Amino acid sequence: MAASSPADIPRSPEAQAKLDKWLGGRVATDTKSCIPTNGTASPIGIDDRTVLFRDGPRIWRNDLRGGTNCGQLDKQSQVVTASQANRMCNGDDFGVYQNGTMVAACTLGDFVLYKKP
Repeated sequence: MAASSPADIPRSPEAQAKLDKWLGGRVATDTKSCIPTNGTASPIGIDDRTVLFRDGPRIWRNDLRGGTNCGQLDKQSQVVTASQANRMCNGDDFGVYQNGTMVAACTLGDFVLYKKP
């Protein structure tokens, strides 16, 4: 019997509604292994496997490779990566901090750019 990938697991209705709210009317246009951290703001945790990063009018979707409590990521969260290159890349680990306390640890996947057509 084959194992299911995280993408095959149904989302909760709340997570699906949140994803639809942010990506509705947008189309996936490009996939990148890395994106710059400068200009990428307002992280949005959809659930423990998907995080969105806003970059002006664009939104980068990241289907995480792993992590715990990643859905807690919100506008008040601070994302801390070990990278010194001012970018986030597939395979990078990051911590999510709220009020100075680490609340989640996540591992990034590829970044998919969503834009309005």
